[in-house]
Amino acid sequence: QTTFTATGSLAPCVSPTHPEIVGADFTSSGHGVASCTTADFEDTATYRWNTGQSSKVEGRVTINLKPNGQTVLVRIGEVTGGLFKGATVTQTKILPALNLLDCATDDGLEYDSGPVNLTVVL
Repeated sequence: QTTFTATGSLAPCVSPTHPEIVGADFTSSGHGVASCTTADFEDTATYRWNTGQSSKVEGRVTINLKPNGQTVLVRIGEVTGGLFKGATVTQTKILPALNLLDCATDDGLEYDSGPVNLTVVL
């Protein structure tokens, strides 16, 4: 059992229904079962759009280690409040160089980063 927190930025963003949206910052947190090769978390994320509006997303995050050493994180959820309420959200994040040796330490893996792709479907 473990918990996580994440922060990041998204840009450039394109929205046919809200052309003024060009970027966002996000924070998320969750809890669940994890190892360095797989994980399944319940999580809540908040996206703060450059317009000052926000979207609250509740869902699940899964993590899988791929054969080429990349770790892929996938968040699937629903916008439960704010802009785009009722929409389905899919966010993928690729962690290209996960240091599996950190998993053998008492502290475990404390930090990683990689590119993020977000899709919101109304």
